[in-house]
This record gives sequence, C-alpha cells and structure tokens, in this order.
Amino acid sequence: MGQLTPKPRKSAMTTSAKVQQGAAHVPPNATDLSSVCILCSHNCGVKLDIEDNIIVKVKADKTNPTTKGYICNKAFAIPNSVHHKQRVEHPLKKMPDGTFAQISWDQAISEIAAKLNHIRHTYAPRAVAVAGIGGQGNHSNVFGALPLLYAIGSGSFFNALGQEKIQHPLVDGRLFKAGHDHYLAGDEHKADFVLYLGTNPLISNRGVNATDTIKEIVKDPNRQIAVVDPRLTETARRSDFHLCIKPAQDVYLMLAINAIIVQEELYDRDFIAKKVKGFEQVAAMLKKVDREDMARRTELAIEDIEAVARAFAAAPTAAICYDLGVDHGINTTLNSYLIRMLSLITGNTGVRGGNVFVQQFGPKFPILPRLQKPLESDIIASALIAPMMQFSPNLIPEEILSSHPHRIRALIVDGANPLVSYVDTKRFREAFAQLDLLVVIEPNMTETAQAADYVLPTPAGYEKWEMAVFPKDVIYAQVRPPVVSGSPDALPEIEIYHRLALAMGIVKPASKLIYRLAAKATNPLYAPAYLAAIGALSFKGKLSKEGVLATVGRLFFTLYETLGPQLKNPLMAYVWLLSMGYALTRRKQFDLQFPEFKSIKNPFAIGQKVFDLINEHPEGVVLGLMDEARNFEDFCHYFDKKARLYQADFIADLEVLMGQEDAVTDYPFVLDAGMRTGWTANTIVRDPSWRKGRDIHYAMLIHPEDAELVGVASGDMVKLTTKRGEVTVPVKVDTSTRKGHLHLPNIFDMQYPDPVTGKPTRTGVTLNELSDVNDRDKYTAIPALKYVRCQLTAVAKVAVDAMPAEEEAVV
Repeated sequence: MGQLTPKPRKSAMTTSAKVQQGAAHVPPNATDLSSVCILCSHNCGVKLDIEDNIIVKVKADKTNPTTKGYICNKAFAIPNSVHHKQRVEHPLKKMPDGTFAQISWDQAISEIAAKLNHIRHTYAPRAVAVAGIGGQGNHSNVFGALPLLYAIGSGSFFNALGQEKIQHPLVDGRLFKAGHDHYLAGDEHKADFVLYLGTNPLISNRGVNATDTIKEIVKDPNRQIAVVDPRLTETARRSDFHLCIKPAQDVYLMLAINAIIVQEELYDRDFIAKKVKGFEQVAAMLKKVDREDMARRTELAIEDIEAVARAFAAAPTAAICYDLGVDHGINTTLNSYLIRMLSLITGNTGVRGGNVFVQQFGPKFPILPRLQKPLESDIIASALIAPMMQFSPNLIPEEILSSHPHRIRALIVDGANPLVSYVDTKRFREAFAQLDLLVVIEPNMTETAQAADYVLPTPAGYEKWEMAVFPKDVIYAQVRPPVVSGSPDALPEIEIYHRLALAMGIVKPASKLIYRLAAKATNPLYAPAYLAAIGALSFKGKLSKEGVLATVGRLFFTLYETLGPQLKNPLMAYVWLLSMGYALTRRKQFDLQFPEFKSIKNPFAIGQKVFDLINEHPEGVVLGLMDEARNFEDFCHYFDKKARLYQADFIADLEVLMGQEDAVTDYPFVLDAGMRTGWTANTIVRDPSWRKGRDIHYAMLIHPEDAELVGVASGDMVKLTTKRGEVTVPVKVDTSTRKGHLHLPNIFDMQYPDPVTGKPTRTGVTLNELSDVNDRDKYTAIPALKYVRCQLTAVAKVAVDAMPAEEEAVV
C-alpha cells in the first residue's frame, strides 16, 4: 500500500518551466497507457497505444476499478478528438480585417490582462465573465478560471451543468439541505424495479456500465424495467413497461404516479414517519389529483400508468434514472421535485437499489456564497459537483445586451463552443458583437474561436496532465498523465490563468519562507504550516463574502506557484490540496475502504497517503466507500435528518399546471432538438470520420404517417421552421417514432475541412438556430430543447444511398 512518509523530491524548478516541460518527455511510442475516455461523463477506463506520437489504438481497461473493462463505441473516437486539422497551435489575435495573426504569449497575456483590468475597474468586477470549463473529463481548468473570477470579485460564471442539471441541487438544497458535493442517482445495479425517465442508456450509456446493467436486469425474472419515452427506443424495447408519453408531459405523468400511490395508500408509512416532514400537506394535494385527467394529458392509458405506479410501490427496491429527456424538457425543476417525491414516499431515498446520494473525490466544502444575482432575471446561482455557484448559459446574451452599466463586457470561453452548443445561436451572435473582449481558450479552432478577439491554445485532454471528478457510487480518483505531445506553444489552462493573475496584479509574490515550506509540504508534519502560510498571504483582512472568495482565489494561485514545481506536474498541487481536504473531512469514507489505517490519527498523514495512492494508480483508485446504512443521514443536513417534502411554491405551480391546457399553436410538430445517438460526442470531436456506416447520421426521424402527410420519404429534404429560424434537413422515416414528434440528432453544426476539397463543410444541422433562449425553466433558465414547436415543408427529393435500419451503437 506504500509508505506514509513522503518520497524524496527532486530539486524544484519554476512553475512555468515545469509546465513547458509538460508532455515533452512523453515517449513517441508506447503501449497500454492508462487513461479514461473523455467523450462523456462516465469516463470509462481505457488503455491507449501510441505510435509516432499518434494514438493508434483504444482498448478497454480491465484494471480500472469502476468500469472494469467496459467501454462503448464512442471511446474509439478518442484519436479523432486529438489528431485533426483544426488544432490551434499558437496564440492568435484577430486583426482589423478579420484575419488572425500569431502572437507571443507575452503579448497575449499582457494585452488581455490590461483589457480585463480596464473593464473591471471602469465598470464592475461582474462585467468580467467565464463560460464553459470542466468539459467532459477535463476538469483541471476549474482550478484556474474560478480563482481568477473570485479574486477580482466576479460571480459571472456560466457552465454546461447550469444548462442541464442545476435544477437538481436547487431541489435537493430545499428538500435535504444538501450541499454541492452530491448527486442523487438511481441505483439501477441493485434495484428490483427501474424507472427510466427521459433516458436511453443503451445508446447514451447513462450510468455505470449501462448495457451490462440492463442485460442483467432483463435476464432476472424478479426485476422489471419501465421506460418513459415518446419513442420506442433501444432501452424501451427491452422493458416490461413502455409508456409512450406525449412529448414534454412528464410532469403530469409523475403527478399521476405519485397520486395513485397516495390515493391507494401504497406509500411507505414507516420511512415517511422517520425521514420525511410535510407529507400530510403534499398528500392533501395528491388526493385531489384527477388521475384520469393526467392520463388524458399524457395520452397514456390510465391502466398502464396504474400498473407502473403499483409495481414501483410494491417492489422491494425501486430506482428512478433520469437524464436530458426530462432535464431539457419543460417544467424541469418541477419534474425534479416529483422524482424526489416518488422516491421519498415509497421509501427508496438513500437506500441501495433506490436512489442514493453519490459524491466525487474531494473535501466537504461549505457552499461558497453567491456573489451576485443576474441583472435581467430572478434566477439564482446554484452549485453542483463542486463548490462553484453557476448560472445557466441561457442567461449570457441578456446579461451582455443589458442596458445596465455593469453588464458583461468581457467573456472568457474555456473548453466550450457557445455558437454551436448553447441555445439560440442567433441571440449569442448578437450578444457577442456587443462585447468589448472575447477570449477563447481551446485546443481547437471552433466556431466560437473564429469569432474571438484572442484564441489561446491549450493541449488536448491527452496531451497534458488532467483529471475528472464526475461522481460515482464510490469515492474514486484518477489523474491521467499525458500520452502524446502537443504543440510546444500550447499551455494548460491553469497556467494561462496563473499568468493572467500575475499580469493583472491579483496575487502577491510568495516569500522565501513559503517556498521553503512548500518544499516540505508533502511531509505531514509540515503540511499544516504550509497551508497556514499561504492562507495568511492570501487573506487581506476582509471577512465579507467577497473577501472570502477573493482569499480562496489568491490561495489557489499561490498554491500553484509554490507547491506546483515540487511535484510531477503543477496540476498535482491541486490534487494534493484535494487529498488533504478529503482526509480532513471524509475520514469515514476513507476508513470504510482502508480499515487498516484507522489507527493513524494525523489527518495530514492520511491525506499524503491518499495523494500517494493517486500517484501510484494512473488507472484510477477507489479512495473511499459510502456508508450505505447512513446514506440518507449523511446527505440530509437538517438537524432532525428529515426531508422537507412540502414546498409551497412548487405545489402552487403544480396546481396551476393542472388547471391549464395546451395553447393553440401554428407549429403542429414537436421537435426533440438533440436526440442522443451512438455517434454523439458533443463538440469535443470535430472530425466526423469516426461516424461509421452509410447512414445519414444527422437525418431527422419522422413517423410514417407524418412523412406521408408532408409528402416525403427517407432521404428527402424538408424545411423545418420554428419561431426563431429554419433549416433544411434530410429525413428518415422511423416506425419507432411517435406521430407528431420529430427527432434531430445531437451532432451539431460543426464545420470541418472536406477530405477532398479542404474547404470547411458543415457536418450536421444548425440545430440551435431553431431554439429560443426564452423557452426555459422559470427557476433555473434551463432550455426546453426537448420541446421545440415547428412546421415542416417538403422542399426537394434527392438521391441518396439507402439508409439501413438503425442499429445499436454499443459495445
């Protein structure tokens, strides 16, 4: 297991020198290098073979302690995400004629720092914003971007989680007083009954080892699956119950299921008595729900809804697994509330086989304070996975176009591509045109990079030291070293932010004493003194919320500068800090995994052990286990350990919805603007050559009767029109699709050089030209991408290769 005494360190070099050294010593040829797939949030373990500095083979890693040899077909696109024709290799500055010129790092940093300082001092710190960071399995940039914002006093942070998942911590914060460091996940691995809501895991691979898990459930006669989806998906075909719901009516279905359980007294009395407050008030509302009316609204047979409700309540354990189908629908916060309501009243919250709280590696942080509210809405920031208060990117255009003097004027886009992947591309273009400064930090020349004032190159996720912190049902950590070398002029994001902080005068130079303490920090006896010293240097005597966050920001930069050069890579300074924080606040989880170390009382010695384990296991390591017997109590932070089920405003909103009917519209079809397929890898893979087969991968699925009505067949083109725009798309007639419901795959409209002509060519559909930034959840501003009203018109018939029947793109 290794020794608790620190290993001898080599002589230190400067942080910048260490960064420049970076991947320079990566051998150009190697086999079986441990890493993870970063093409979705599950981060399956992989082994990579390298030839002449090129990733040539991807294999499943059987030694990864969480995925244990499981990968899906997306992992084989890892080489395409690194080796392609649109890499940014040098800092670029846009010239007056719209072209880009290569500049030095010194020029880029000094000019950007001067502009940022001018904006924050002339207007307000909040006028400087960051969008992106933490894309897929590249999470290290959070240690640079947020400290920069916090150090200057800005809370203008917009993240993809705020566009997808932020409703869940909002609801959990109310119901459980839960912190940022958890996620309530369906434990389908142990469940007797699984309700899949808005997810198709046989294609999306939602969850851990999804296809293997579903196969196990299907084979077991004592376990059942129910799938709620308007389409007969690959997962629905294997289910015991398929509720082919009318699009975006999930709130009525969940109301009906909860109401049936209460009206028929199928709820878990003992669990509610011990762990739930406010059930009586919620039950009073549910007893008034007209289940027949709810069935009418969902266009489902009441008998089918009743069968699912009764089976869920009767199962020894029942889990609800949910994803973007409801997260990107309408009423997404209310759906999150109803999901938790169902889990609570049936006694399945915090119970293996039900819905359990999971967390990522790191310390138990308090929620950091909210620095600000938006200028143009009542949306509040929330935190998820990490203690970072964030907003939905949906708010960015209005915060830029605001008439308020403190509007956003400078935007740093890091690891994101808003002009392709955020809602309402037209509105984003309008907003970006009003910025004083747009900086893009990216490995690739994306569509957003092409609109930037400066483009700063960073290595791809396999060319630098990196980590992922998505939560699992164990405490797991994996820090991956680079496997190939990138451009020598590309810098890791954390180094870029550190240079900006120095140029902006945000951080003080560290004293010789702090450097001496940093050299000894990996000795548990000296770690407390080092942390105290950098804390004292970072503190400027302000106990306000702004002062606390500014101290955190400065501390992170000082940690990077002083401890970073002592370690394998400067990133490891943050891993060391996480290790110390984990040992100080999560000792119970560590002891459950390593009972042999219970006798060690010094938490800094345990923290060093954690750090050493991460260094010793590039394939990943399990550092702690959840306390299954007290999962609920560990994450419900009310003093009496009881969930607050009754939420007056949520209940009021539900009662209003039950009295409403669908409005009449000129747009008769409902578009699912972002269907997952086996070839969906968001915008992280620009090269489309990894998509195999003769199929038109971005064809729109349409029901046969709708196709006949419009007058089209598979391969024909239609004009799809919404209130925001129109696109021309090929169609594919699909019998599994519900009448009136259309599906466009989530491949986006990236432009990539044609392999023959070399000219930039669109590789998909301009999906977000169709969406409206104002179609969003009232509580979170999450966009309703799964419910876009539209019209169809046939425009032409074209000759295309016959499109084969859809196959499951899973391994």
